[in-house]
Amino acid sequence: MSSIKDDIKHVNEELFNTLTRYLYSRLEVKQCLFISLLQRDIHQALFWGYEYYYSGFEEETFEFLQLIYNDIYAEDNPSLETFILELIEEWTNNDDNRYDCNVGSIIYTLALRPYNLVSFVKTNLNYKITKDDNMDELMPECLIKLLPEHIEKYKTKLVSTENNEKAYEILQNVKLYPVIKEYNNLFDTKITDKFATIYHSPLNTWLFYASKSPIWTLRIEEFNGTIDDAEEQVYFNELDDQEDFGNLWDYDPDELPKNIKEMALGIDTKQLTIRQFCKKFKYTVVSKIVIRKVKKTSK
Repeated sequence: MSSIKDDIKHVNEELFNTLTRYLYSRLEVKQCLFISLLQRDIHQALFWGYEYYYSGFEEETFEFLQLIYNDIYAEDNPSLETFILELIEEWTNNDDNRYDCNVGSIIYTLALRPYNLVSFVKTNLNYKITKDDNMDELMPECLIKLLPEHIEKYKTKLVSTENNEKAYEILQNVKLYPVIKEYNNLFDTKITDKFATIYHSPLNTWLFYASKSPIWTLRIEEFNGTIDDAEEQVYFNELDDQEDFGNLWDYDPDELPKNIKEMALGIDTKQLTIRQFCKKFKYTVVSKIVIRKVKKTSK
């Protein structure tokens, strides 16, 4: 069975550079969702969860949340599994997008529950740790069910062409959180140097990497665009198609204000050590697990 860390990292370079609906790195969106849950930051966790979900990775979002539950929540919350499975089944069996709120129901509920990082750190970071004595003010028996109106703020915002609104202006209002980067060394999830280059590229280039998210593929197809894997470019059949597409979806990342760019690219951040990570979440490092290789001796 894969772990959270494996699931976040189980991507090749192409997927490291995949852009989500609002031009974050797909890799870092998943990591930010996990960290936000550890921080019990409900609103930020909902933002990252829906950034992944509304980028077209709907089924994967549920799978990732289920993996997080299995890795760090299941031991202390065994009865919660039924609740999660029922929400997933309800979403699976209905095409109505009013069940998009089931993602938020799982995220919100997990954020209120106790978790245990002992096995996670042992398996993924090769350290033995113990949980500090603390009395967290949580609601372990609480189950949260969101309604469609509760997730309106997380839905994809559209340009108002009647008001001559520009697509890149949208991002100034919807990019609510910067990527959480201080765990990248610890989790070995550093994005490639190519990502910043992509972010400063013209439309036809950055759009190719955005096309790796299903939502962008649909947008490109709607305006008769062609994804050229060999040239790593997106082309439109007619100039009018490209202009119409651009009016709605050309976020023009290189022209965004500096603070908005930093939301996705991040800034130089001091990386946390394993001890700092554990202290932050109220654990103590006992020892590093040393894996000794057994030498075979000839008879």
